[in-house]
Amino acid sequence: MVASDLEMDALASDSRKVIQHEGFCILVCNTGGVHYAIENRCTHQDTSLDEGRIRNGFIACPLHGVRFDLKTGQPRGDLTRIPVRTFAVKQTGDRLLVQMHKADPHNEATT
Repeated sequence: MVASDLEMDALASDSRKVIQHEGFCILVCNTGGVHYAIENRCTHQDTSLDEGRIRNGFIACPLHGVRFDLKTGQPRGDLTRIPVRTFAVKQTGDRLLVQMHKADPHNEATT
């Protein structure tokens, strides 16, 4: 369990940013005006997800195409059943708070 939160500037629509924080590599993205934060690591081949295509609330691994739900971290496809860790994001004005002190209930097995 991580004991701190990450505060950062909000992202423009359809953009993304990789953040290193407390030993985690986190991908924060804004798609369709909604911010998401996930661990920047495909659970299939341990590859960074930040170059993956984001579409319809999913990010595709650039290596093998495994798709992960940005909200829940759940994978789609046959290559892995292991979800990606997600983090809650709250926006206040032009600032984001990525809440890292609580594990996502959908991903309790990966924390």
